Amino acid sequence: MSTFAVFGMTADVALAEARKITKTTRPSGKAGCPPLELSQAEWNQAVEQQAAKIMAGEKVKQLSQMFDAPQYAQQFMELARKTGKCRDLRIRAKCEITDAEGKPVINPKTKMPKHGWIDWL
Repeated sequence: MSTFAVFGMTADVALAEARKITKTTRPSGKAGCPPLELSQAEWNQAVEQQAAKIMAGEKVKQLSQMFDAPQYAQQFMELARKTGKCRDLRIRAKCEITDAEGKPVINPKTKMPKHGWIDWL
């Protein structure tokens, strides 16, 4: 069963996310007027600024597929560090979520224990 994955943020992932969320228009500045279209150069600059914000933030994403053993996730982390700018790389394991007393958290709808990503070592 695959239970380990690498989470973090790389420059490539930040750039891809910035391309998705950056708008192609900007407000015209006059009430009642339609928004103005950004030129390609303006949009590229807005994407770069948004990617820089994402890299400076705290949000992380799953970067790798799921692995069977943590050493494979460790190898993936080493490759990610070599290929470019990255931050907050860590290995997480998918397992039962427990409360402060160590008891599993139960989903009230299904009456089954909840599963989620937990930092591994």
